[in-house]
Amino acid sequence: MIRNQSDVAWKEILGEYFKDFVEYCLPQLYELINWKKRWSSLDKELNAITKGADAGNRLVDKLFKVYLKDGQEQWVLCHVEVQGKQDDDFPKRMFTYGYRIYDKYQKPVVSCAILTDEAKNWRPSSFRLGLAGSYLSIEYLVVKLIDYRDRIKELEASTNPFGSVVLTQLAALEVKRKPDEERKRVKFALTRRLYDKGFKRAEVVNLYKFIDWLIGLSKPHELEYIHEIYELEEAKQMPYISNAEKFGMEKGIVQGKLEVARHMLEEGIRPAIVVKTTGFSSAKIKKLQAEIKRAANDH
Repeated sequence: MIRNQSDVAWKEILGEYFKDFVEYCLPQLYELINWKKRWSSLDKELNAITKGADAGNRLVDKLFKVYLKDGQEQWVLCHVEVQGKQDDDFPKRMFTYGYRIYDKYQKPVVSCAILTDEAKNWRPSSFRLGLAGSYLSIEYLVVKLIDYRDRIKELEASTNPFGSVVLTQLAALEVKRKPDEERKRVKFALTRRLYDKGFKRAEVVNLYKFIDWLIGLSKPHELEYIHEIYELEEAKQMPYISNAEKFGMEKGIVQGKLEVARHMLEEGIRPAIVVKTTGFSSAKIKKLQAEIKRAANDH
C-alpha cells in the first residue's frame, strides 16, 4: 500500500484554495474580508515563529494575509490536525503560535483549527494559563470535518472546490480499512465527479492530486484506476491529468516507465493506452508484448 501523505496534501490544498475554504467553512469571516484585494501566503513569517517549536508529528500550518472591508490588514492562521487521533498538546500549540505571531509582528490573528479525526467529542477550542486571578488565554475557530457527514448531498452539489476537499477527506476516513477494490471504486467516483462538475483543468489537476494523496492503492489497483481515468478522459475528450508524470510515477507507484508498461500490458490494458501513458513508441510496446508472451510460454 502506498503511504498516504495527508500533511503534504493539506498544505498544498490550503495554499491553492484558502479563499474557497473560508467561504465554505467560515462564512462569517468570509463576509468581513475584501476579496478584491489580493491575499497572500506568509510562509516565511510563519517559519520564523515556529522554528524550535514542538509542532507535533502531523500538524500542518499555513499563515495568510488578507484585508478586511474596512481596510485593516488581518492575518489568518490555519492549523490542520492530520494525525487522526486526539492530541492533548494541540490547544497549547494554537496558543503558542498565536502569541508568537502577535509578539513578533504586532498583527491581529484569526486562528482556526481544522480537525480531520473521527473523535466526535474531541474538538478543543481554547487554551488558558492562570494563577491567582491572572490569566492568559486563547479561543479559536474550529472546523470539524466529520460534522459534514450529515451534509453529503450539499457537498456533492457544491461547485466550491473546497466542497470536493471535504468530500475527499470524509471518503478517505470511510475507506481506510476497506479492501483495495472498494477504495479504487471510491477513488474513481471522486475523480469522475471533478469532470462531471465542470471544473476547469487546473482545479481538476489540483483536486486529483489531493484525492491521490489521501486514498492510496496497491500497485495493481492503482494501474487499474489509471486505466479507468484514461477511458473517462477519452470518452469526455478532456485530457486533463492523463500523463505519466501526473499519475505519480515519480512518487514510487512503480520504478520506471518500462516497469509501468510491463505491468499495464500484463493487466490487459490496451497497447494504445500504454503508449499514451509511458510515451514509448508503438514498436517498443509491441516488442515488450512479445517478451511477455515468450516469458509466459517458457513457464
